[in-house]
Amino acid sequence: MTARSMTLLVVGALYTATVIVGQDVWGGMAYFVLYAVVGATLFGIGIPLYWTIVVRQRSVTELGLTGQRMGPSLVFQLLFSVLLYVGMATTVQLPPVEELLPLIALALAMGFFEAAFWRGWVLLRLEEAFGIIPAILLSSALYALYHVGYGMAADEMIFLFFIGIMFAVAFRLTNNILILWPVFQPMGQLITLIKDGLTLPPLAALGFIEVLIVMVVLAWLATRYHKRHQKPKNLAITS
Repeated sequence: MTARSMTLLVVGALYTATVIVGQDVWGGMAYFVLYAVVGATLFGIGIPLYWTIVVRQRSVTELGLTGQRMGPSLVFQLLFSVLLYVGMATTVQLPPVEELLPLIALALAMGFFEAAFWRGWVLLRLEEAFGIIPAILLSSALYALYHVGYGMAADEMIFLFFIGIMFAVAFRLTNNILILWPVFQPMGQLITLIKDGLTLPPLAALGFIEVLIVMVVLAWLATRYHKRHQKPKNLAITS
C-alpha cells in the first residue's frame, strides 16, 4: 500500500464529496459521509492503521501517534500557535458562536486526520524510500494537490505547497503529531474556513466530534492490537 495509492483514495473521496455531490444532497449527509467518514476516517486513518499494524507489524508510532517526545512537541506547538495567532488573528473576524462551533469541530477532526495521514503516513513512507528532503518536498506537493478535491485554483495550491513544507518540517522535529494537533494545524484550518465563508449547521459539530472520537478509538485499538501481537525480542543467550 503506497503513499500514492492512499493519496488517490483520499483525494477521490474529497473530490466526490465537494465537487460532484456538494453539500445540498440529503441535507449535507452525503457530503459528510464521503468527506469525513469515507475519505478521512476510512481512507485517511483506518487503512493506514491496518497496513501499519497488521500487515507491516509496526507500531502506531510510525504514524506519529505516540507519547514519545510529548513535552517538546507540546511546547513547540504552543510556540507555533502563538506566532500564528499573532500573525493572522487581526485579519479574521470571528462569526457568531453557533456558526463557529461546527467549524472548530471540523478543524479538530480534519486536523487530526491530516496530521496523522499527511505527516505520519505519507511523509514518513516517502522518507523511507527517498530520504528526508525529497520526502518533505514530495509530501508537500501531494498535500497541495490533495486540495484539488476542494476545487482550489493553481495559485492557491502553490501557497499550500509551502504550507505543507512548514507542517512537514515542524512534524519532523519530534515525529509526534502533538507538535501540530490539536491547536497549531487546526487553528490554521479554522482561519482558512472562516476566510472562505464556510457555514455549517450547528448539528455538524456533533458529527465531526463523533468522527474525531472514532479516529482516536481506532488508533487506541490499533495500539492495543500491536501490544498483544508484538513478537517478543529474541533474548541473547550468555554463558
